[in-house]
Amino acid sequence: MSTLTMIEKKESTAYVRWSRNERVQHWSLAISFILLVITGFALKYPDSWWVRPVSGVEWLFDLRGLVHRICGAVFLGLGVYHTLYMLGTHRGRMMISAFRPGMKDLRDARQNIAYNLGMSKHPPQFGHFSYMEKAEYLALIWGAAIMGITGLMLWFENTTLRFFSKWVIDLVTVIHLYEAWLATLAIVVWHFYYVIINPDIYPINTSMITGKLTEKEMRDEYFLEWEALQKRDSEEQAAEKIERETKKM
Repeated sequence: MSTLTMIEKKESTAYVRWSRNERVQHWSLAISFILLVITGFALKYPDSWWVRPVSGVEWLFDLRGLVHRICGAVFLGLGVYHTLYMLGTHRGRMMISAFRPGMKDLRDARQNIAYNLGMSKHPPQFGHFSYMEKAEYLALIWGAAIMGITGLMLWFENTTLRFFSKWVIDLVTVIHLYEAWLATLAIVVWHFYYVIINPDIYPINTSMITGKLTEKEMRDEYFLEWEALQKRDSEEQAAEKIERETKKM
């Protein structure tokens, strides 16, 4: 668990939780998702006040469709790459293990509810991922699969109609729309709160940019992993001291 995060000791101690590769994946996902939401809802709600300025201009509305398909391709490509990254790299497989739900997550959720209701004096303590982050990640995987499959069926509608009846296209359209709403609300209400609006984080969780957390952030948010890292660091320092003393003899 603790080896997913590395201690960086310079002027002040920092904890590197996200590699550059993972940060690029995150920002590629964020940008493509936001553009998919904007261009997708613009098609569904062309009379909305924010769409009306471009809905009357044919080439601009056609550009909307092009941007939606390009971002859809990026989103799907990123999904394939992320799958290969998680399964094909040592760090990725460690992250899969860290994301795996367990009974502790249920206990943490129960304790967090009790803490927020004033029924417990102490909040739960987390390892590399909290139960909330695990739930959000699993929801992302599930939502991406649904949006990817239904999006491809709608993108290649003629091919879909070769194998399915027209009612399937209508059903897929409804599923694609409501999954888009569900994903958007999850990001705006849930994810944005935890990485932006949360008073403990505001104005932004900078780890999405730098990949690092401060000593205080690490201790407050991921105490169990911070504790494990302190123990490992102490053991390494003790081993180095013994090695130096051995060389002097």
